[in-house]
Amino acid sequence: MPEITMPRLSDTMQEGTIARWLKSPGDKVNKGEILGEIETDKATMDLEAYDTGVLEQILVQEGATVPIGQPIAIIGSGAGREASPKQEEPATVSAASSEPTEQAAPATSPSASYIQRESVAAGESSDGTRIKASPLARRIAEEYSVDLRQVQGTGPGGRIVRDDIEDVIEQQRAKPAPAAPQPQPAAAAQAVPAPEVPAHVTAPPETELIPFSRVQSLIARRLAESKQTIPHFYVSTEIDMTEVLTMRQVFNAAAGEGGVKVTVNDLIVKACALALEKYPEVNSTNKEGQFFKHTHINVGIAVDVPSGLVVPVIRDANIKGVRAIARESKALIEKARTNKLAPADLEAGTFSVSNLGMMDVSEFIAVINPPQTAILAVSSTRKQFVPVDGQPVIRDLMTVTLSADHRLLYGATVARFLQEVKRFLQNPYSLLG
Repeated sequence: MPEITMPRLSDTMQEGTIARWLKSPGDKVNKGEILGEIETDKATMDLEAYDTGVLEQILVQEGATVPIGQPIAIIGSGAGREASPKQEEPATVSAASSEPTEQAAPATSPSASYIQRESVAAGESSDGTRIKASPLARRIAEEYSVDLRQVQGTGPGGRIVRDDIEDVIEQQRAKPAPAAPQPQPAAAAQAVPAPEVPAHVTAPPETELIPFSRVQSLIARRLAESKQTIPHFYVSTEIDMTEVLTMRQVFNAAAGEGGVKVTVNDLIVKACALALEKYPEVNSTNKEGQFFKHTHINVGIAVDVPSGLVVPVIRDANIKGVRAIARESKALIEKARTNKLAPADLEAGTFSVSNLGMMDVSEFIAVINPPQTAILAVSSTRKQFVPVDGQPVIRDLMTVTLSADHRLLYGATVARFLQEVKRFLQNPYSLLG
């Protein structure tokens, strides 16, 4: 029978979570039909059927997390369900690790192997309720003597995952070593009460505990890694946007009511892409200590979504017209806000733009999106008096700040790159060539 395995849906994906199934066992499915939704480290994406037949078994239930390549369902002719009508699907499947012992399956049916795996991962708390934890989390907890009853799970449905155990281990390492006990008389030793087991931490009554979703947890981990492992430095400049705002108004008016409207961000993306042609070292990545300069200029645009933040990519932005960028940007933002981004929409970014100008922000800095080398933070445009020929004139000024990886980039290079971006935006018709 054809097995449906957890697919790789992004370039950084190592495991996925079943957000929900849209089909039930016994349902007929056609090739290309959507079976369910999968949460990855970047977004929620559709799971397509690659065969036509009957969904005979669901091996991984909603909320469970499994590694890439692990079977999650079986599509067949339907004979499998008829031959074994009493066979039940497992209630839940714990998140599996990439350990060889987790991948080895006994010579039994697929469902039996998963039931066996679930029984190994099962456990109970002191009140008899089941502790939900992935097999990898259990193995690490056993290795480091971590009591699962004292761990707050942040995985789907409160499941304890590897990160939760590693957090506890780090907290234990941070605690100072206890002082050696002083010898005491026998009578005094008997008077010392036994140490209390720390109570499970709960939210105070006036607060609400809201666990991170899987996407939020992964975003938090990636941003923390970025700040901890990348030596950021920041360079800012002020750009006179008066001419580009005027040009945009004329440009959009000429497009008519049915034409694509160009945003300020579209023009900024184009200006950055052209500047990256001149300074290719900014259009680079650092992977495992190696420096890669990219021949394609693919600009990611940060989009605010309910689950956190996604960065879909406009590929080859330097050779696309501003209307093409506007059209593609609008489509990507719509897909991001409706959880319809495809893996290709999120891959291969070489530089990013984060724009908070529409939110009345005077200035901010952004965190680099690894493995990229730089990200541009764009603030709001504000009317200010500036001297022109010795006279105060009101102009539209905008502050931008480039966050750069100091292992690959240096201040002078970043300053020159920003001056090139500034030159394009202050001579906006150069963006239309």
